Amino acid sequence: MNCRERVLTALNLDEPDCVPCHTILIDANNVDEILGKPQITDFDTLDQVKHDHPDNWAEEISKLVESVETSIFSRCVEAAAEIGLDCMQVGIVPVEFIDESSDERNLMKDIFGRVWEARNNEGNFNPYYLYGTMNSLEKWKETKENLEGPITEKYTKMVKKFYRRINKKHKDKIFVAVTNDLAGVFESASQGMGMTYYSKMLHKNPRFIKEVHEVIAEFTAACYRSYIEVGTELFIESGDLAYHTGPMMSPKKFYEVLLPAYRIITDAVHERGQKIVLHTDGQITPLLDFIVDCGFDGLQSLEPTAGVDLALVKKKVGHKLCLMGNIDVAHVLVYGTKDEVYDAVKYAIKTAGPGGGFIISAANMHPAVKVQNLRWMVEATREFGQYPLNF
Repeated sequence: MNCRERVLTALNLDEPDCVPCHTILIDANNVDEILGKPQITDFDTLDQVKHDHPDNWAEEISKLVESVETSIFSRCVEAAAEIGLDCMQVGIVPVEFIDESSDERNLMKDIFGRVWEARNNEGNFNPYYLYGTMNSLEKWKETKENLEGPITEKYTKMVKKFYRRINKKHKDKIFVAVTNDLAGVFESASQGMGMTYYSKMLHKNPRFIKEVHEVIAEFTAACYRSYIEVGTELFIESGDLAYHTGPMMSPKKFYEVLLPAYRIITDAVHERGQKIVLHTDGQITPLLDFIVDCGFDGLQSLEPTAGVDLALVKKKVGHKLCLMGNIDVAHVLVYGTKDEVYDAVKYAIKTAGPGGGFIISAANMHPAVKVQNLRWMVEATREFGQYPLNF
């Protein structure tokens, strides 16, 4: 099987020739280690634009965001293919730089009202969420009007060009999925408002929160349909719904305010015959039925340090969801020895691999993850993941 066939077979809850291997990202510092550092870094470009356009640098650098993102994700996919992964995901980050003369940080704002700092990861942009600004009904009305009009038109056109360029270059080496990593429905709403205002309105006016989720979901569905038009077959909806100790709100409340929005995007993907997976960190065991009822085909992260019991998840929903993840990024992929990485992969495959429907994946990703440990993860998957499994 090739990478695409292997991943899609697992997503169909069948046994491929070998357990597929995936990560949600490879951070830019590790991409540079794998491929070599580019001659001109993101921050070299930013410094040059600031020098050339001191009065309107934010506007000028924002014009380059699309090309910078295409380059960043293309290199990420190339690095993933080089270390032997079967699947890597890409996705437009809907941000623009803003110039706050009183703030020396390189600030960006997205279409949902979030303010980010472009932190320097060895010369590469690393978006870091700071705060939300959509903290009134008036500000939401303005955001809603943009999402239902010009913003959607802009991004549905942009994503086609973005994905077509990356997939055309790499599709023969790796299966390229799409994510909305910094634009997931739940986090765009809760972070866009700021958790304090979001929590207040969740209790005071849950119908308003439901509306916010659904409007963002309609925008997401429109983008996903555009991605499908240029060949995308797999989507990863990003949204951390839980802390290490449990869900951010009760399953009942998730059903009330978020399920209708998630059904908008899962239905949009399924109507066109494609697959969609939910990524969420944390202790998500109480939300397994919710995730199934939302219509997702898979669940990614299965974070071991949050106490997620892979055997329990496999038993409860392994016949309904393709399970992806469970390789720890707090120790195993950062400080772990080769034996520790191999043991983690072997355990995950032995636990969730029987019968198919399992994809090895790092539970999350961050710059401290080591390239060598990622390589060991791939090697161990190839050693232990050949079907029929032999444990």
